[in-house]
Amino acid sequence: MGLDTKLRGECEKFISGFESLLLSTLNPDGSPDLSYTPFVDHDKRFYILTSHLSTHTGNLIKDPRAAVLFIESEAAAQQIYARKRLRFQCEAERFSRQSPTWDELIPKFSSKFGELIDVLSALPDFELFSLKPLGGQWVKGFGKAFDFRGRIESDATHLNPKKVSTQER
Repeated sequence: MGLDTKLRGECEKFISGFESLLLSTLNPDGSPDLSYTPFVDHDKRFYILTSHLSTHTGNLIKDPRAAVLFIESEAAAQQIYARKRLRFQCEAERFSRQSPTWDELIPKFSSKFGELIDVLSALPDFELFSLKPLGGQWVKGFGKAFDFRGRIESDATHLNPKKVSTQER
């Protein structure tokens, strides 16, 4: 089994344990904004249904760059400095209510999150986005960090702190 395949399996299992993700977006002034939102994992993308009352919605409309983080709970972590975490750099895409994607994904949200989605999806200020992973990093402990491209599709590389030059520290 190749490194990409092994890591993909670990990461997909890790993601399956979450109903929400941490989302970083860029404010109009370029400063970062950090929030969270429930998500549906479908077709190698993370789909989110968000309100215009959330800062991240306006940010994604203006700038599609985002980062997503899944992180092990503090209670489950063996070491607070080595919590398992999976980060993706993403590109957001917005879908109109008339799109086939809206028609396909809203029932998936309802199936996962219940009747509340019927109410939320009917509100005019809610937007559907996909977050397409471009690459990221999987950290599963001290000395166990890996960079990858896409949704853990290729080029998984073990990060070796011994190779970091003293100038970069």
